[in-house]
Amino acid sequence: TGRDYMSLYPRKKPKHFLYPADHFGQEFWVTTKQTQFKEVPTKKLSKIREAALDRVLKDDDPVPFTEYRDQNEFLNMTLKVISVRPRAYEINNFLSQSEVDHIISTAKKSNMQLSTTGSGNVHTESKTKTRTSKNTWVGRETDQVFDTLYRRAADLLRIDEALFRQRDSSERPDFPTNGAIAEQLQLVHYNKRQEYTAHHDFGYAPIDSPHQEARFATLLLYLNEPEAGGETEFPRWINGETSDGLLVTPKIGKAALFYSFLPDGNMDDLSHHSANPIEKGEKYLINLWVREPIF
Repeated sequence: TGRDYMSLYPRKKPKHFLYPADHFGQEFWVTTKQTQFKEVPTKKLSKIREAALDRVLKDDDPVPFTEYRDQNEFLNMTLKVISVRPRAYEINNFLSQSEVDHIISTAKKSNMQLSTTGSGNVHTESKTKTRTSKNTWVGRETDQVFDTLYRRAADLLRIDEALFRQRDSSERPDFPTNGAIAEQLQLVHYNKRQEYTAHHDFGYAPIDSPHQEARFATLLLYLNEPEAGGETEFPRWINGETSDGLLVTPKIGKAALFYSFLPDGNMDDLSHHSANPIEKGEKYLINLWVREPIF
């Protein structure tokens, strides 16, 4: 509409960057210094305990464990538009096989619980038959591989990585709090016939919430390839060829990005999506949710 969000509460346009989606197949190229691990030095990894300012990487600082990573100076990432409405993109080879193996190993060592649903607000989640997977939560500070994942995701979304962690009061004073706008990673496992029926990732904050915070973007990271089923489906995408839903097929290391916000500050109702039932095999997935303007 070109107008600010006004239907429930006066709201400004998003502070965060949104990629355009002008036509199918449109591509955007992004580089990051957060190159891929070709080998994960499991015994050398440790929980990250440095204070906020000590975690800042300057342009000429080496990334941790350089000797175990791809030796190119940068990782090139290509976003390809797969839907204009809603705005959705796929990014191949976002993760290396070694990183995928480390993430799945971490998930298998955790106590995965029956997944819950909510209104995009983690404080109001509940168990339901619409979502039958299991999941666990993993923070950025778990080890250097997960920290790299967050930094790479921040570069992909063109958002300051400092916003994806607890900050010092001197960092980003333009934001009303020092808390991270990125949630913990949700590692999800689907067995045969398990699914998550069509839903939105966003919710609505209480009417008296001064910042009207909500989920802004979702980054899906696929960790394996089910033998059949398990696609991410957008049933209401707009196109001129079919009434069938848009299917995003899981592929090891691939990422899919979509926005829950429109550029004018309204929520995008067309971001309705589902995790289709597993017909054969299993599925491992990561959800990374980014909030606007705070969490």
